[in-house]
Amino acid sequence: MTMNSYSARFEMMGTFIDLVVYHPNGEQLIKDAYIQLKDYATRFTVNQADSELMRVNQNAGIAPIVVAPDLFELIKLGQHYSEDMSTPFNIAIGPLVKTWRIGFQEATVPPPEVIDEKLALVDPTQIMLNEQEHSVFLRQTGMEIDLGAIAKGYFADQVKQRLIDAGVASGFISLGGNVLTIGHSPKNANRAWNVGIQNPLSKRGDVIRIVPLQGMSMVTSGINERFFELNGQRYHHLLDGKTGMPISTDIASLTIVSERSVDGEIWSTAGFLPSALQSIRYLNTIEGIEAVVVSIQGEVMTTDGFVGHKHPTDSVT
Repeated sequence: MTMNSYSARFEMMGTFIDLVVYHPNGEQLIKDAYIQLKDYATRFTVNQADSELMRVNQNAGIAPIVVAPDLFELIKLGQHYSEDMSTPFNIAIGPLVKTWRIGFQEATVPPPEVIDEKLALVDPTQIMLNEQEHSVFLRQTGMEIDLGAIAKGYFADQVKQRLIDAGVASGFISLGGNVLTIGHSPKNANRAWNVGIQNPLSKRGDVIRIVPLQGMSMVTSGINERFFELNGQRYHHLLDGKTGMPISTDIASLTIVSERSVDGEIWSTAGFLPSALQSIRYLNTIEGIEAVVVSIQGEVMTTDGFVGHKHPTDSVT
């Protein structure tokens, strides 16, 4: 007997979200997931003046703000990884992101003195967390937390957990490039959700690897996702908190396969090191993380434990 599958696609958080659920009550579960995501989008965003996160940012240098336990935990997790200065992951990068505006119409290359001014404000050790109160205080006026590099993965994990709790044994969640799977795919011969990694140097739909996922997450970040060009120079959206400029690297895209999507998010940014080789060497030392790096020369490198196929035998997802 084949179980009914329910699927939906909707637009939220500036991206497309796809859900596939195998469950008799799938339709209701997808509606619940939509409401759950809407709630996160409203509270965790920096693009809405009255969001919970914006209240923290607006009170930088003024007062600690009590936040909901889930937002507190996510900021705490983000701060932990941000304090490792050897990687570009930094949730305090907000002032730089706001200055460059990459991905928006008014994107600009800020003058050096403005960059210097903002660099003084992107120090994650200046985020003060109070465990008892669940409060967050940014010590300097002008500081801003930006959870853009971590939030979607967290949301996907939470949606997945709720679906599993409701008895879903097979499902698929895609939050604009963050793919998270539940169990196996009932449709495919290899019983995996087969997800393609785009070639970042080619047209959309040109896939360089097919990754069979069962209950795992896959996250890709790349320099071709958001960028702008000025005087023949291209500026991508992954900013370096040490220089204030887009990260200088020969990596075109970095894909992480992990159990939790939030870890995929963290390492797909933290792994954006100056060279593809450095990135793979570093990611080989992180337990539970597998990666595929494509260099701007088109070279494809993978971590030792990565499993993927060059030629798809099954249909994708």
